[in-house]
Amino acid sequence: MLKSLTAVVTALSLTLATATPTYAQGLSREDAGKLLIGLAAVAVIGAAIEENRDRSTSSPVHDQRQWNGINRNNNWSDLNRQQTNSRRTLPRACLRSVETRFGDQRIFGKNCLENNYNHASRLPARCAVRVYTNNGPVRGFDPFCLRDQGFSTNRRN
Repeated sequence: MLKSLTAVVTALSLTLATATPTYAQGLSREDAGKLLIGLAAVAVIGAAIEENRDRSTSSPVHDQRQWNGINRNNNWSDLNRQQTNSRRTLPRACLRSVETRFGDQRIFGKNCLENNYNHASRLPARCAVRVYTNNGPVRGFDPFCLRDQGFSTNRRN
């Protein structure tokens, strides 16, 4: 609001400065009153436009809320079941231990995830690792990094 009001006042002052005659002439009380009323009208119109713009973009038409985090359409048997996001649940079978010269390291195998997890291409790139073994490098994902990013494993092997 303040930015638009400043822009309007600056535009009007530049317009009035170029439209004034070459000789110096002060504004009469009547002209000053008209100018103030005009500026107030422009400010009110600008505020109404800004309020309308904010209202149309921020308020949703329908507010769909869940009751205590539970979808009301679920059955009673689902009330005690933990709600899981299948996109964030990784297959535990892909978690493997790789032997390196510094000891064993656990990673999620990249090929296993690509074969058994539908959203493998959406895993965070910052969690990708390359572990060097006696058989060559192995690509995968760090399980601690994935856990910090909100991923978990299913309980099945």
